[in-house]
Amino acid sequence: MVVHPSVRLLLGLSLIVISSALDVYLLVVFAVALFVWLFVHKDLVALRWLRRARYLLIVPPIVSGYAIAGTGVLPWDVWAPTWQGLGIGLLQSLKLLAVLLALRSAFCGLSSTEMLRGLIGLMSPLRRFGVQPDPVARRLQLTLYYLEQMDGLSARELFSAFHQDRYRIESRCASRLISSHENRTGY
Repeated sequence: MVVHPSVRLLLGLSLIVISSALDVYLLVVFAVALFVWLFVHKDLVALRWLRRARYLLIVPPIVSGYAIAGTGVLPWDVWAPTWQGLGIGLLQSLKLLAVLLALRSAFCGLSSTEMLRGLIGLMSPLRRFGVQPDPVARRLQLTLYYLEQMDGLSARELFSAFHQDRYRIESRCASRLISSHENRTGY
């Protein structure tokens, strides 16, 4: 059975909305089910996404543990995190994990052209309001393409690539400004 890409993207978005409304136990079952589904389909990109988001998954329990008042983990230490804060932080991390897995399940198996077709199909009702979905979808596809191109680069490599591109763009703009100034003034 062939499913249109916009239906797959809409299914992924509905999984994201459903994951935000689930109870803790159902959320754990939901995240495990999505992880198993992606594992069965041999999707290693999901593991890469989780590896990249590891700090986003670790930080909420730490921040919430120290920011939310409640019973301390260590009763004799005033500066210890609280059980209530750790619970709320773990719930936020679990919701983020479910959202990442649901998003990856929506993108799993879609080529860039299928994703473009899906985005255009999802945004086509916005034509009534004067929004043209083709340029918006192309920009989103281009953003996703560049994110894939940056896959595996270290922060130092990304920083140096950014500066090389910026200097190339700045020199190109400067040469255009100089040539336009020369054309206007005759110098």
